Amino acid sequence: MNDKINLKKAVACMGIFLSSTVFGQEGVWNGASRPVLTAGGASIGAPISMPVKTNSNPIILTQGVDPSPVPPGALTPGVPPAVPGNPPPPPPPPSGFGSPPPSGFGNNQPFIPGSTGMPLDRPANNNLNFLDSVREYTGNGPFSGSTSRKLFESDHAFDNFASPTTNLFLFEDPRALTEIRPLYMFQTIPGSNATLQGGTVNYLGAQARVAITERISFVINKFGWISLNPTDQQDGFNGDLSFSELWLGPKWTFWRDEKNNLVAATGLTFEIPSGPQRAFQNTGNLSLTPYISAAHSFGRSSYGSFDVLSVLNWNISTTNARSNYLNLSAQLDYDVLNWHRFYPMVNFNWFIYTKGGQSQFNFDGVDLVNFGGQSIGGKSVVTLGPGLRYKWTEKVQSGIGLDWAVVGNQFLQDFRMSIDTIIRY
Repeated sequence: MNDKINLKKAVACMGIFLSSTVFGQEGVWNGASRPVLTAGGASIGAPISMPVKTNSNPIILTQGVDPSPVPPGALTPGVPPAVPGNPPPPPPPPSGFGSPPPSGFGNNQPFIPGSTGMPLDRPANNNLNFLDSVREYTGNGPFSGSTSRKLFESDHAFDNFASPTTNLFLFEDPRALTEIRPLYMFQTIPGSNATLQGGTVNYLGAQARVAITERISFVINKFGWISLNPTDQQDGFNGDLSFSELWLGPKWTFWRDEKNNLVAATGLTFEIPSGPQRAFQNTGNLSLTPYISAAHSFGRSSYGSFDVLSVLNWNISTTNARSNYLNLSAQLDYDVLNWHRFYPMVNFNWFIYTKGGQSQFNFDGVDLVNFGGQSIGGKSVVTLGPGLRYKWTEKVQSGIGLDWAVVGNQFLQDFRMSIDTIIRY
């Protein structure tokens, strides 16, 4: 009995000892018996208030404008914070050369990877027509041109040139133009002409041109009325005003070198006898006149620059009733002070007949009348004279040209004055 009592006392004493030991060690574990550690004035283990970092300005989503980049480390609702240790993403490159344009309204130009990011002159199109396909194929050399022109607008890349003032039916400007050109010609018949013995010729009409593209155009070279008034009105001449032949055809400006200011074209003119017999405007059936023309500027200085225009025509009759000839015309003008306004010039025209026709005449009338004169093969007509073109604006221009026949004045022309006004688009 005593042994049991002594065992209980021993267990109780052991429990009291263990409890006091545990509660005494708790102060050591909790740092109660050590000095308080501080860092920067804050006690370690004490609660610290941590302010939440947010953007001071709200983010506004706009269309067509790049949003301002969020400063690194900023906490934005809905956006996870940056992972510590990883550098923030680099800011987007500035807009301009070498970077794509921003997307959104106000910028609908497509961006092609690898391009400079500059605006395209027209949206990408996989359904190109034939002319656009040719333009894409030929590239940006002298065989290409601008694509900013309006529908049927004249080619204004060469506005420094002045259109011819003489030989207006055959001296074709190489540029693709859209214009209406009223004109008047007064011509004297040489008294050395044994058949007509002098007299006058009057022509009143107009020309029209339409630039379908900056390379393809359509030309009406001759449309109007003619009056032949010889001193000797025998052989069918009566001096009445009659409808003239109709000349028209396509033109292709195959060379456009804007850097060197050089332009050239080729074309084909259909000469259709559509007038009456009394003015000899119905000779034969048809003549075809292929031609090539060119223009070039040179000698530029502070006083101005020179321009030279030239054309080569070959008139070919489809029947033996009409005569054939070659024509070479040249114009040398001076752009005074490079104003593109005042152009004095010198003109040269040479016609050489390659074949005569079947009429009884031994002369011919080159660009005004195709008499179909016999035995005129190898004979020439050469004219020289001054001219002047004045551009009131690029849209409205006036010109006058004077020509005297220095070779072949036994034909239809002794002196000619040509007056025209150009209304150009």
